[in-house]
Amino acid sequence: MRVAVVGGGVIGLCVAHYLELGGAEVILVERDRIGGGCSEGNGGWVCPSISRPLPAPGLTLTSLRWLLRSDSPLYIKPAAIPRLTGWLWAFRGYCNAESYAAGVAALAALNATTDPLYRGLAEDGVAFEQAEAGTILAYDGERELEQAAGLLAKLGEERVGRVDRLGRRALREAEPSLRGDLFGLHVRGDTHVRPESLCAGLAASLEARGVRILADVGVVGFAREGRRVRVALTAGPAAGGAATGRPPGEPIEADLFVVATGAETGTLLGMLESRLPVEAGKGYSITVRDARARLRQPVHVAPARIGFTPFRGALRTIGTMEFSGINQHLDRRRIALLERAARRYLPGALDGTARVDWVGMRPVLPDGLPAIGRLPALDNAYVATGHQMLGVTLAPSTGRALAQLVLEGRSDIDLTPFDPARFA
Repeated sequence: MRVAVVGGGVIGLCVAHYLELGGAEVILVERDRIGGGCSEGNGGWVCPSISRPLPAPGLTLTSLRWLLRSDSPLYIKPAAIPRLTGWLWAFRGYCNAESYAAGVAALAALNATTDPLYRGLAEDGVAFEQAEAGTILAYDGERELEQAAGLLAKLGEERVGRVDRLGRRALREAEPSLRGDLFGLHVRGDTHVRPESLCAGLAASLEARGVRILADVGVVGFAREGRRVRVALTAGPAAGGAATGRPPGEPIEADLFVVATGAETGTLLGMLESRLPVEAGKGYSITVRDARARLRQPVHVAPARIGFTPFRGALRTIGTMEFSGINQHLDRRRIALLERAARRYLPGALDGTARVDWVGMRPVLPDGLPAIGRLPALDNAYVATGHQMLGVTLAPSTGRALAQLVLEGRSDIDLTPFDPARFA
């Protein structure tokens, strides 16, 4: 069976990895760089402990107005509201306790294999930077900490590992560089990876196993026969890039097609006369090489909705969610928001030998859950997108589950909550 995977981010790479392991002949197509886009500058957290839907109970019209402020951690650009109105209304419809609880349970089930699958990637020869230090969730108020502790208790130690409570003194001892009158939870079952190294390692492993990877080759259309896709039509190199492996315009024939193009998945699905309400929730990060501040593990500072991830020789400050449509514009006001929080909570995080500011488009669906499965109008086209801030966490389980569905017609994981048909 020949399968064409469209999209070379962490989701597409993991789908290709497990398809190839399952015996498929795989060709992977990426319009830009492999591992670019949203997969490149994120925090790299592998965090079943905080795998939750984005729409949460309590969103009101008052809080929606607050989201129009450019200094809000979750920001909706006013100019984008006319186009986003229907999507935002659908999003608000999932901001209730019942939908949230169902989403948490679905994500927990998808995460059940996260840890063994990441260990399996290393055993399969995929080389990437990983640390198993856990994650610290830091708070300045008891209520939010108790809510988080209660949710972690429901997930259970077998899912998230041991959870230790850290008083103010214990948190200072655990992370001496951290400032603020904070206390928190140390979730020992979480790990983190450097996402650039994970994508590079997956790509190198795939190529070594004979998978054809075509970078700087964009899919611009499809040829169909009834309910089946026969050919993906490609076009040139991306602007400023060089085509590799295949001349512009050469069709890609396959038995099955998987679309995993993140926030831009909706555009490709439109070419297949299918619909999926994917929007871009833009995230920002600042990566500083040889930062003066030091951390032993990732830290999420709840009051500022900001995170810090230590890598070998670098520190990454991450945060914010911006809905402004499909675009790669880097808003300096959002970077300034990260800078202010970093200076307050982790002095020295921005001081180092080099710095990279980054923006990436996270794919978000109105219910905050990914879409994993076959497109309802087609017999041989599948989709994997909508992982919001959980792409790195959910990539291996998504890849394995979708590969099973494609090759065997079923998956070990119940994919019903993630069925793309729920939006048809």
